[in-house]
Amino acid sequence: MMNLPEIEPRPEEGTRSVLIVEDDALIRTGLADELRDAGLHVVEAANADEAWTYLETGARLDLIFSDVQMPGSMNGLDLARRVKENYPDIFFILTTGNVGLVSIQVLAPFLAKPYQFSTAVEYILEAPKK
Repeated sequence: MMNLPEIEPRPEEGTRSVLIVEDDALIRTGLADELRDAGLHVVEAANADEAWTYLETGARLDLIFSDVQMPGSMNGLDLARRVKENYPDIFFILTTGNVGLVSIQVLAPFLAKPYQFSTAVEYILEAPKK
């Protein structure tokens, strides 16, 4: 049974909304807390399937920060492709510890794991706004 990311209240106007897609709960919640402290509206998903289900609700998102390797029917690369095709206004950042993957920067900007939460927050805050 798939868990849908918890629907949070609509962000205030002008607040950037970020979806963190990460199967490692400690990384996901730690980064989400740091981003909230930085003033962003954050939604969390444990895999790409949950993220896609959330996107289909029509919720407003400005950016997705996603791991590449996750359990489920699709990985982060698959999610990035689907988002670019169906939601081109959403900025996408990929991350993985497997730097041997074929150049994923063709799909989206990339931040290698392991990273410091502060580095990821800075990377996300500096991402272009729509």
